[in-house]
Amino acid sequence: MKMMSLTLSVLALMFGPVFCADALTLGYGSEKPQVGFLNQNNQPGLEELQPWGPLSFRVHGGEFWVADTVGGRVLHLSGDAKLLHELNVGTASAMIEDIALELDAAGAVKGVLAIRSDTQEVVLMGLDGKVAKTYGGQGDEPGRFLQATFVDISAAGNVFVADTGRQMLCVFNPDGSVLREMHWEWSGFALDPAGNLARLQWDDQAKIGHLIIETPDGKKLNDIGLQIEDHTNPKLWMVGANGTSLVTYIPPAGFKGEYSWVLCDKFGKVTSSGRVKPPVVMNRYLTQDRDGTWYLGAGDYNDAPKGSLQFEKYEFK
Repeated sequence: MKMMSLTLSVLALMFGPVFCADALTLGYGSEKPQVGFLNQNNQPGLEELQPWGPLSFRVHGGEFWVADTVGGRVLHLSGDAKLLHELNVGTASAMIEDIALELDAAGAVKGVLAIRSDTQEVVLMGLDGKVAKTYGGQGDEPGRFLQATFVDISAAGNVFVADTGRQMLCVFNPDGSVLREMHWEWSGFALDPAGNLARLQWDDQAKIGHLIIETPDGKKLNDIGLQIEDHTNPKLWMVGANGTSLVTYIPPAGFKGEYSWVLCDKFGKVTSSGRVKPPVVMNRYLTQDRDGTWYLGAGDYNDAPKGSLQFEKYEFK
């Protein structure tokens, strides 16, 4: 695997994006369709505590949607690495935090949601690049954000935004008005196949995390205690049709370059577990295609323009 990754990295630098059965690889830079970066190599004396590169990606039907965070754009790549769309969210200062895909009734992508870090707006764009709607904006009142971090959209058109700054999760109606807000514990969130909101809630007295599933307007459908070992920084990634949930977290021994992960059944019992190494640095480093295939982002933005950003198939087993 290391030899394959090295070969892909070299090819990406020479010829651009590379696709194989298990990975898509992009080079760093300003050429199409490379991805932008900020670190000590191109910005000596950079005061940021972390380097910057793409913070989010999605996969749908074997095609890749990549948030070129530093470039202020979203790249749409086919399975054979052809650039299909380039959606400009704004200037490079837009600094995209996360993206989500809007689907039509047939399940095809018809639009892209992107969080702009500079304006704290969530922008909905069509595939022609035109802005159809915006949500939020800078502020600490309901429906506005201080540090919007994650976004998703249901088939019904409800938009869900998690704000790290306000520790709030906001639900918007399809018309853009605020449906409701709730406290959020920096622990990710997910939409189940029916478009219901799944989130984690810590019970400090019982010392157990609960998986809460609610309708967009707040009707509680389920409350499951997850039987996970002692942990910190849990993050929910998925809730499936059968009630299976995927959670990553820092284990009792602390963070040593890897997160622990567990799959829990509908009763909260752990059915499998393992470790996953996150990239440096990416908000949404795991994503699932509609056929159930998972992909993991892999890259070290400290090294750019050396190396590459890879999206590799990943199995939780």
